[in-house]
Amino acid sequence: MKYNAVIFDLDGTLVYTDPECVYYMVGQSFLDFGKNLSKSEIENFWFDHKREEFIKKLGINIEDFWKNYNRYDTPELRKEYLKPYEDTDFIRELKLNGYKLGIVSGAPRHIINLSLELLGKENFDAVVRSQLESGIKPKPDPQGIEECLKIMKIKNYDSVSVGNGDEDTLASRAAAVEDVLILRYEHNLIEIEPSFTISSLYGLRDVVHI
Repeated sequence: MKYNAVIFDLDGTLVYTDPECVYYMVGQSFLDFGKNLSKSEIENFWFDHKREEFIKKLGINIEDFWKNYNRYDTPELRKEYLKPYEDTDFIRELKLNGYKLGIVSGAPRHIINLSLELLGKENFDAVVRSQLESGIKPKPDPQGIEECLKIMKIKNYDSVSVGNGDEDTLASRAAAVEDVLILRYEHNLIEIEPSFTISSLYGLRDVVHI
């Protein structure tokens, strides 16, 4: 089937944060509550969509945790360690072939802004922050994808959605958008079988039929 739009997740799909930065931000945030996490526990927390369940299991108030975490996850730190994946040059190929492109991300506002600087804000027709404070329910709720489609004036059956985790797959399916999982081989937390699996953005050529 020929599609007319591609919606991307952001962190872990188009951009990544150097692991040393992740170990520092997450590790120190938990250490402040007396919890010393291993690197594997930090990695699981970073990539798993069940983060708040993990926080609660450790007996930490969720609101208190994120308030503390935001002390470490600063624009200055992320600017030093946030990088685009090498295959994001494919975004330009999609754009040149007439595709509308959107981003739906639960990342903090400063991460989205930094990412757009790296990827080229001009390449995207819609950017939706799926966080409760922005009025959009976070994934796996489909509201962010639905809002993105609305802004781009694209029907759900005309779009595919690309992400790196189960929350992306669930949100896509709830919005009746074709789901594509990109395997960056940075975690093994996938439990839901995706409709399409790619190992780089170049694999989208076969999905959207460029």
